Amino acid sequence: MSDKAHASDQEHCARIFRQLLDALEHDTPFDLQLLYQLPYADFDLALNALREWRSQRYVWLLEHPVEGAWRSHAS
Repeated sequence: MSDKAHASDQEHCARIFRQLLDALEHDTPFDLQLLYQLPYADFDLALNALREWRSQRYVWLLEHPVEGAWRSHAS
């Protein structure tokens, strides 16, 4: 029984991560409140994903100074 509850928790965390990464990739809104539902280690991982996304966005904007041209999935 405990394994099922744990698997359900893992599925819930995976769903939140998918939503976060999809939002970052497609430049769409994401409800940050969802991150508080994650265990601390996963919360920290999500913050690291946000830091990496922000770094990549910053570099992309330096290389492509056109206002409003940002798309995280652009090459």
